[in-house]
Amino acid sequence: MPLRQSGARAVLFGVHSYQHLSDLPGVSHNVPALRDLLLSDAVGGFAGEHCAAIRANSSPSTVLDAVQDAADCATDLLLIYYAGHGHFGRDGKSLLLGTEASRRDRPHHSIPYDEIRAIVARSRARHRVVIVDCCFSGVALHMDGQQSSDHGPDFDITGACVLTSSSETEQSLCLPDGSLFTRELVLLLRDGLSGELSDGRRGEHCSLLTMADIYEGLCRRLKSRSIEGRRVPEPRMSTRDSGHRIPLTANRAHTSLTASARDGADKDPVPVPVPPNMVHTAYAATRYFTGRDAQLEALDLMSSQTAAVCVVHGRGGQGKTELLRAAAGRIARHFTGGCLEIDLRGWTPGEQPRDPHIVVAEQLHHLGYSPESISTDLTARTETWRMFLTQHAVLLLLDNARNSEQLAPLLPPAGSPSMALISSRSMLPDLNAHWRYELPPLPVEDCVTVWHKMGIPAKTVGLGEIADRIYGSPLALGPVGMPLSRGASPGAVLALLSSPDRSTAFPTVEAAERAAFTMAYNALPLDVRTLIHHCAWHPGPNFGPDSLAAMSQRREYEVEVRLTEIEQLLIRKNGRYSFHDLSLTYARQTALHNASGDEERSSRNRLYGHLHSELRKARIALRTNAAASDVGSRRAREWLDTHAQELQAAAHAAHEDNWVPTSAFLDTLAVSLRLDDRYIESRELFQSLLDNTSPGSVHHANALYGMGEVDRMQGMYEEATASYEKALTIYLGIGNELGQGHATYSLGHAHRAQGRYEQAADTYTKALVIYKAIGNKLGQANVTRGLGYVHREQGRYEEAASAYADALLICEQLGDRFGQANATRGLGHTHRARGQLGEAAAAFDDALRIYRELGNRRGEAHATRGLGQVYQALASYGEAVTAYTDALTIYRDIGSRLGQAHARHGLGEIHQAQGRHDEAVTAYTDALTIYRDIGSRLGQAHAIHGLSEIHRTAGRYEEAIGGFTSARDLYAEMGIADCAASCQRVLGELSGAH
Repeated sequence: MPLRQSGARAVLFGVHSYQHLSDLPGVSHNVPALRDLLLSDAVGGFAGEHCAAIRANSSPSTVLDAVQDAADCATDLLLIYYAGHGHFGRDGKSLLLGTEASRRDRPHHSIPYDEIRAIVARSRARHRVVIVDCCFSGVALHMDGQQSSDHGPDFDITGACVLTSSSETEQSLCLPDGSLFTRELVLLLRDGLSGELSDGRRGEHCSLLTMADIYEGLCRRLKSRSIEGRRVPEPRMSTRDSGHRIPLTANRAHTSLTASARDGADKDPVPVPVPPNMVHTAYAATRYFTGRDAQLEALDLMSSQTAAVCVVHGRGGQGKTELLRAAAGRIARHFTGGCLEIDLRGWTPGEQPRDPHIVVAEQLHHLGYSPESISTDLTARTETWRMFLTQHAVLLLLDNARNSEQLAPLLPPAGSPSMALISSRSMLPDLNAHWRYELPPLPVEDCVTVWHKMGIPAKTVGLGEIADRIYGSPLALGPVGMPLSRGASPGAVLALLSSPDRSTAFPTVEAAERAAFTMAYNALPLDVRTLIHHCAWHPGPNFGPDSLAAMSQRREYEVEVRLTEIEQLLIRKNGRYSFHDLSLTYARQTALHNASGDEERSSRNRLYGHLHSELRKARIALRTNAAASDVGSRRAREWLDTHAQELQAAAHAAHEDNWVPTSAFLDTLAVSLRLDDRYIESRELFQSLLDNTSPGSVHHANALYGMGEVDRMQGMYEEATASYEKALTIYLGIGNELGQGHATYSLGHAHRAQGRYEQAADTYTKALVIYKAIGNKLGQANVTRGLGYVHREQGRYEEAASAYADALLICEQLGDRFGQANATRGLGHTHRARGQLGEAAAAFDDALRIYRELGNRRGEAHATRGLGQVYQALASYGEAVTAYTDALTIYRDIGSRLGQAHARHGLGEIHQAQGRHDEAVTAYTDALTIYRDIGSRLGQAHAIHGLSEIHRTAGRYEEAIGGFTSARDLYAEMGIADCAASCQRVLGELSGAH
């Protein structure tokens, strides 16, 4: 059964880039992949805030602080992991772990493993595990420098285990997709352990993986292996006091675990939010689907097999997609996690096959995963997807696949209760499929049945001959059925389907399909044929009546009606249309012969203009959250979801067509996706803009600014700052004052978030000057509110109140309700800081009401947390806990790590006030971990201050002195004199008492 690691703590640190040593790019995949598995209830059972992933560019002191914090808090399991370069100290014996700044001639830039050993040894955790993946890592097994005895090396820590990637004399191996040892460790934890073990047990009978099991599994995977002529080192392990029995994770190959996942009995919570009901995005087969009974029966039988991969292949137009949909309709009841259809566009003419990693990001977004759960690291993102497929029985319809490389990140892992149905024109010979079938044409009798379903009378003679003439092609059934259903005689249809010499059938099925399409096209009225041209010119992958109306300059309701007349030539899904790949080719060739290039360019330009206009409206709604109703942000998000793939295809087509406003189109789309929390897709578009615009242009600057906004929203403040500064340089060079204002304002935000208040105030002031010079009132309001925040954090409450009031007045004049809510909330914080609790509560209530009316969940969380602070000040602790918990829930949903840290810190203060010191330590430590990870110095100072107060109360004076000193220094660096002075007073008292 899954582990519950409530008292566990983990610290993961990997370094892939070095200033003075060779880079190890594969290591960049290690920590994300391992952390995702540890966070999964089905594998590791760690809470996200208890599994710290330390930034790769961290200093030795930062890493050791994180190890110390984890060691202090862990009561059950303490896990420390390192991957990167390992080298020896000056004595030639002690092991040093590399950091970004490591140099072999300056050991003080590296982390002494002896320090980690000492910290771990003093931890009160019941179980302690250290995993070291670096060259010479075997030294960690006997840190006294002595060679191991017959009984194994002396780890010198009771109840513990050390696992290393090599002996003390061997170099570990690193591959592009991860270091070899950690890659095999991740695969072992992901897939589980099965087969006979050395002690006679079978792996699949073990519900948990102990360190001994993991060691045996790794040795089995790595023994006698070589990579590019180099022998792979075998892992080493040392244990004390039954350390080999420490349970690290659940065994994914455990038979009962697999069975419970299959029948839906496993009701344990998942590590990320997933909708509780079945998610179904697959389309039903059309009412004309006929036959294929043997194939449906075979697929039904395959559904009982775990992680089944089934491939239906064959030429285009044979009905592969329809078969998969029909099969899904038959077997979906077995898959409680949902049924997802994904068009991979592997063979769509004029398009690149879809990037599977972008597909994964899109699917996770639609499944309800928060932005922070969708990693930018491709390996980690894939593991999150595979974990979902393991925790939920999901039926995947992977349509139109190009090759096995495209499919690899999407397929369910071994032992998963999920199943993949794949269609492709390739037989995918290198894919390890459980069932593979080449789909033949439809038998004549089935073709005739399809035409009867279209309304062609059963007594009609000659249908069998027509079926022979089109080679039983399912693709040709619709075009042929159109004239037949309108009264055309089978003889006339046969004549039209004859080859050019009118005496023989077409030599190939492709020629017959083309003739069928041409026959249907020619039978249509002129205005409908023209509509087909516009359908052919659309860049895809699908379109609605609104887009086609813009292209053809017709009314939308007229287009909607006309489209029903040609549905046999199109594929209709949820009110949107597309062509089959081969039909699209025929349609484009037909349009080429019957319309001019100017008509095509004008049609597509009208489409780009229409989509860009509607996109701007959606962006405004998403930015301001004008309402929570169907006409506001909800409608905007629905429109964006419906049109997302069309928008991206159109934006890239506009670039190919040299449409003048293309860069603005791409920028608007990228911003809209960011406002919808779709950071991965937004980043891809901004990167495309950077790659395709002149480095000194306004569009390049806008893309840099947009990239900075994406990074800032994800708490990557250093990266955001670098992008803002580059954008600002360009804006200054071209004299774009509005861009200068925006970039400067956002730089102020980044400085503020990291506690650099003097820099923030200076930057905000510069932005204010710019906005006033160009008369931008909204910019003035935003900057003034930012200055209010800085004044408040530095204890200048009169200045803060004045700034917030000024911002509120401007927003009221502009009718900007979102800005009003933000300024009102700022006043609430200022009132609370001044002890005016009644005024503070009223302000937070007013802000909360506006946020809820606007549907702005981030603002709702902020205002709710503000109310929690008021309740806390009033000693109404029950109400305060409720408010903080409600805010924490929202912060998790929207992926705000900073908000989560603030809420946890508030809960820590309440626990501390009520004497629940253990709970307070946990809450403060959790908050501190996040603050350090995202670089919030003010948050770190507050959390360290809270922990230090608890140490003082408990009589742990050395820890208290160290903590207050660190907090004092942080406050002083940020210019928060009152807090720094308070810490200094306490240090004086402690010095006298100690």
